Amino acid sequence: MNCLIMNNYDIQSKDFALSAQGIHLLRNRFNYKTINYDDIRKATFARAAETKNVALTLIVGILFITFSVYNTIGVYQNFYDPTVHRIYIESIALPVLPVLLGIYCIYIAVKKVPSLIIELENQKHTLSVQDIYKAELVGVLEVYLKEKLRTRFYDSPSL
Repeated sequence: MNCLIMNNYDIQSKDFALSAQGIHLLRNRFNYKTINYDDIRKATFARAAETKNVALTLIVGILFITFSVYNTIGVYQNFYDPTVHRIYIESIALPVLPVLLGIYCIYIAVKKVPSLIIELENQKHTLSVQDIYKAELVGVLEVYLKEKLRTRFYDSPSL
Protein backbone atom coordinates (compact mmCIF):
# COMPACT_ATOMS: atom_id res chain seq x y z
CA MET A 1 0.00 0.00 0.00
CA ASN A 2 1.52 3.29 -1.11
CA CYS A 3 0.70 6.46 0.78
CA LEU A 4 1.13 9.80 -0.89
CA ILE A 5 1.65 12.60 1.59
CA MET A 6 0.87 16.04 0.24
CA ASN A 7 2.80 18.90 1.77
CA ASN A 8 1.35 22.29 1.00
CA TYR A 9 4.10 24.33 2.62
CA ASP A 10 5.17 27.69 1.27
CA ILE A 11 8.67 27.40 2.76
CA GLN A 12 10.17 24.20 4.14
CA SER A 13 13.33 23.61 6.15
CA LYS A 14 14.74 20.60 7.99
CA ASP A 15 13.14 21.53 11.34
CA PHE A 16 10.07 23.53 10.34
CA ALA A 17 7.80 24.61 7.50
CA LEU A 18 5.65 27.67 6.90
CA SER A 19 2.16 27.72 5.45
CA ALA A 20 -0.98 29.85 5.65
CA GLN A 21 -2.04 27.93 8.79
CA GLY A 22 1.13 28.71 10.74
CA ILE A 23 4.55 27.33 11.55
CA HIS A 24 4.73 23.56 11.38
CA LEU A 25 7.38 21.90 13.56
CA LEU A 26 8.77 18.87 11.74
CA ARG A 27 10.41 15.60 12.73
CA ASN A 28 11.65 13.49 9.83
CA ARG A 29 9.67 15.79 7.48
CA PHE A 30 6.40 15.02 9.33
CA ASN A 31 4.41 17.68 11.15
CA TYR A 32 4.17 17.01 14.88
CA LYS A 33 2.97 20.45 16.00
CA THR A 34 1.52 23.52 14.33
CA ILE A 35 1.92 26.97 15.83
CA ASN A 36 -0.70 29.48 14.71
CA TYR A 37 0.68 32.89 13.71
CA ASP A 38 -1.69 34.57 16.20
CA ASP A 39 -0.10 32.65 19.11
CA ILE A 40 3.39 34.01 18.38
CA ARG A 41 4.41 36.94 20.58
CA LYS A 42 7.81 37.56 19.00
CA ALA A 43 9.99 36.08 16.27
CA THR A 44 13.61 37.00 15.57
CA PHE A 45 16.61 35.84 13.58
CA ALA A 46 19.71 35.24 15.70
CA ARG A 47 22.73 33.00 15.99
CA ALA A 48 22.01 30.32 18.58
CA ALA A 49 23.52 27.05 19.74
CA GLU A 50 22.69 24.06 17.59
CA THR A 51 22.06 21.72 20.50
CA LYS A 52 19.23 22.10 23.00
CA ASN A 53 21.29 21.09 26.07
CA VAL A 54 24.37 23.28 25.78
CA ALA A 55 25.45 22.94 29.42
CA LEU A 56 25.08 19.15 29.43
CA THR A 57 27.01 18.76 26.16
CA LEU A 58 29.77 21.02 27.43
CA ILE A 59 30.04 19.12 30.74
CA VAL A 60 30.19 15.76 28.92
CA GLY A 61 32.95 17.10 26.66
CA ILE A 62 34.96 18.36 29.62
CA LEU A 63 34.51 15.03 31.41
CA PHE A 64 35.77 13.11 28.36
CA ILE A 65 38.87 15.30 28.12
CA THR A 66 39.48 15.09 31.89
CA PHE A 67 39.28 11.30 31.71
CA SER A 68 41.78 11.28 28.83
CA VAL A 69 44.22 13.54 30.66
CA TYR A 70 43.95 11.45 33.84
CA ASN A 71 44.49 8.24 31.88
CA THR A 72 47.44 9.74 29.96
CA ILE A 73 49.12 10.77 33.22
CA GLY A 74 48.73 7.20 34.50
CA VAL A 75 50.33 5.75 31.36
CA TYR A 76 53.15 8.30 31.54
CA GLN A 77 53.84 7.34 35.16
CA ASN A 78 53.93 3.66 34.17
CA PHE A 79 56.73 4.39 31.70
CA TYR A 80 58.97 5.68 34.48
CA ASP A 81 57.92 3.20 37.17
CA PRO A 82 60.70 0.59 37.62
CA THR A 83 58.24 -1.98 39.01
CA VAL A 84 56.10 -1.99 35.84
CA HIS A 85 57.52 -4.43 33.30
CA ARG A 86 54.68 -4.52 30.80
CA ILE A 87 52.56 -1.69 29.34
CA TYR A 88 49.76 -2.80 27.07
CA ILE A 89 49.02 -0.96 23.84
CA GLU A 90 45.36 -0.61 24.88
CA SER A 91 46.35 1.57 27.82
CA ILE A 92 48.29 3.84 25.44
CA ALA A 93 45.49 4.01 22.84
CA LEU A 94 42.62 4.34 25.35
CA PRO A 95 42.81 8.16 25.80
CA VAL A 96 42.52 8.86 22.06
CA LEU A 97 38.79 8.19 21.56
CA PRO A 98 37.58 10.08 24.66
CA VAL A 99 39.69 13.14 23.77
CA LEU A 100 38.23 13.16 20.24
CA LEU A 101 34.69 12.79 21.60
CA GLY A 102 35.36 15.52 24.16
CA ILE A 103 36.62 17.94 21.51
CA TYR A 104 33.57 17.19 19.37
CA CYS A 105 31.16 17.73 22.29
CA ILE A 106 32.76 21.05 23.18
CA TYR A 107 32.68 22.12 19.52
CA ILE A 108 28.97 21.27 19.23
CA ALA A 109 28.20 23.08 22.49
CA VAL A 110 29.83 26.36 21.43
CA LYS A 111 28.92 26.26 17.73
CA LYS A 112 26.39 28.93 16.77
CA VAL A 113 24.13 28.55 13.74
CA PRO A 114 21.60 30.92 12.14
CA SER A 115 18.27 30.36 13.88
CA LEU A 116 14.71 31.56 14.00
CA ILE A 117 13.67 32.12 17.62
CA ILE A 118 9.91 31.99 18.18
CA GLU A 119 8.49 33.09 21.51
CA LEU A 120 5.00 32.03 22.53
CA GLU A 121 3.12 32.89 25.71
CA ASN A 122 5.03 30.35 27.84
CA GLN A 123 7.34 28.58 25.37
CA LYS A 124 10.35 29.38 23.26
CA HIS A 125 11.34 27.45 20.12
CA THR A 126 14.74 27.78 18.47
CA LEU A 127 14.61 26.57 14.86
CA SER A 128 17.70 26.21 12.72
CA VAL A 129 17.61 28.07 9.39
CA GLN A 130 21.07 26.86 8.40
CA ASP A 131 19.89 25.08 5.23
CA ILE A 132 17.83 28.14 4.19
CA TYR A 133 20.86 30.32 4.89
CA LYS A 134 23.09 28.09 2.74
CA ALA A 135 20.54 28.18 -0.10
CA GLU A 136 20.53 32.00 0.22
CA LEU A 137 16.76 32.12 0.78
CA VAL A 138 16.85 34.06 4.05
CA GLY A 139 15.45 37.13 2.28
CA VAL A 140 12.42 35.14 1.10
CA LEU A 141 11.85 33.78 4.62
CA GLU A 142 12.20 37.27 6.10
CA VAL A 143 9.64 38.78 3.70
CA TYR A 144 7.25 35.90 4.35
CA LEU A 145 7.50 36.29 8.14
CA LYS A 146 7.10 40.09 7.93
CA GLU A 147 3.92 39.56 5.91
CA LYS A 148 2.47 37.02 8.36
CA LEU A 149 3.65 38.42 11.71
CA ARG A 150 3.86 42.16 10.91
CA THR A 151 5.17 44.01 13.98
CA ARG A 152 5.90 40.83 15.98
CA PHE A 153 8.82 39.94 13.68
CA TYR A 154 12.16 41.55 14.44
CA ASP A 155 14.86 40.99 11.85
CA SER A 156 18.50 40.85 12.84
CA PRO A 157 20.98 42.58 10.51
CA SER A 158 23.87 40.25 11.38
CA LEU A 159 22.97 36.63 10.87
